[in-house]
Amino acid sequence: MLSYRHAFHAGNAADVLKHAVLTYCLDYLGQKETPFLAVDTHAGAGFYSLTEGYAAQNREWERGIGRLVDQTALPPLLARYAALVKETLGVELPRYPGSPALIQRLLRGQDRAVCFELHPADFTALEENFSADHRFRLLREDGLGGLKALLPPPSRRACVFIDPPYEMKSDYAAVPEHLAEALRRFPTGMYITWYPLLGRRSGAESGGEGAALRETLLGLYGGNRCAVELRTAKPPTLPASPRMYGSGLVIYNPPWTLRGALEESLPVLVGRHELSCVYLRKNK
Repeated sequence: MLSYRHAFHAGNAADVLKHAVLTYCLDYLGQKETPFLAVDTHAGAGFYSLTEGYAAQNREWERGIGRLVDQTALPPLLARYAALVKETLGVELPRYPGSPALIQRLLRGQDRAVCFELHPADFTALEENFSADHRFRLLREDGLGGLKALLPPPSRRACVFIDPPYEMKSDYAAVPEHLAEALRRFPTGMYITWYPLLGRRSGAESGGEGAALRETLLGLYGGNRCAVELRTAKPPTLPASPRMYGSGLVIYNPPWTLRGALEESLPVLVGRHELSCVYLRKNK
């Protein structure tokens, strides 16, 4: 199945969480002169119009990045991310920068990026947006399956961003399976994995498969890791309403400063939503 289009959800609350953390982690890697590799396993098109097309239908961005770009007193983690977004939104046709665009903005001359995308239309757009950048390698392949061949990178420094749509149930098993192999090959890498929180017939409060995946991922790695969640609605209780009410990240080998940055930023994100709570857990 390739029916999922991220453009419907571009700039929403989930994007704010995962892209702010991605920005922070790449900035952290950029503090050292040694090159790093950025891997995006589900890259999408790279840029998304907010004023026409898919994003204009649901307008999810209004409750996401739309609530941050006009703020002037944001914590550093959110301020940095919002500034990068505003640079892109400043063009004549407002465009939201997806993960490849943020990676491009944060790569230095010595760094490299590998972006995977299977959807034919999104891959065409990805090529149009990034093929001229010599630092990028674009592959129309399964990102999880292609991860093994990239690790470990020669520099032994990398950030792997894993952001599946989870439109297929098999994604919930594939993510920990391929992460286990990646950790075996490159245990010191930085990994950021996104997951949705969905209400289900039983245990709606638990977040369904997403919450189960969170626990699996936390148990998969014994080193430094953390999980953070943002919930933007009450968990649905009706059996026939498996809608997403939040999402989260599990991060392996996060920057040692990330916890403090998140604790400073999460109350701001919570304040942007009528119904929100956050969950944070870090290895001792």
